[in-house]
Amino acid sequence: MTASDVRLVEAQRWLVDLFERHVEAVFHVAYRVTWNAADAEDVVQESFVRAFLHREDLRDPQRARSWLLAIAYRQALMLLRARKDSPADPASLETDPDRGADPLEAVLHQERAALVRRAIDGLTDDLRAAVVLRDAAGLPLRDVEQILGIGLSATKMRVARAREQLRTELEGVL
Repeated sequence: MTASDVRLVEAQRWLVDLFERHVEAVFHVAYRVTWNAADAEDVVQESFVRAFLHREDLRDPQRARSWLLAIAYRQALMLLRARKDSPADPASLETDPDRGADPLEAVLHQERAALVRRAIDGLTDDLRAAVVLRDAAGLPLRDVEQILGIGLSATKMRVARAREQLRTELEGVL
């Protein structure tokens, strides 16, 4: 086996390990940006391909998760920009209320979800990205900071502003 073969096998093992540890988080970020499962799956695939091709760019292996999520976030945004003719509409998300639940409760749940989605859509892109990554995707602030490419204090400020705007928008409605 040549030295290049050994490097390729090591790179493949690295990719498999990266995939197994982070595929769910990558999908979650992609879905929260695109609001479409099929698009999110495409973003996941493209993200891992890009990670493999640009693996030399990863300076700190301890930050692989954040680096990969940043790739996924950018890929999801690029996908949305490429589809200007058919933008993602969070209001059209499928909701799957509990089949045994009270029908009135299910309708109220759907209406509340639509109000929240419209309020999130009303945020500026930078605020929406910060709050979706932090609150909807559940990412730590450090990961959101790295994905957005801004400082920690700016990340905290964006999340706080987004939450405040959502609170103001939804006050008295929910």
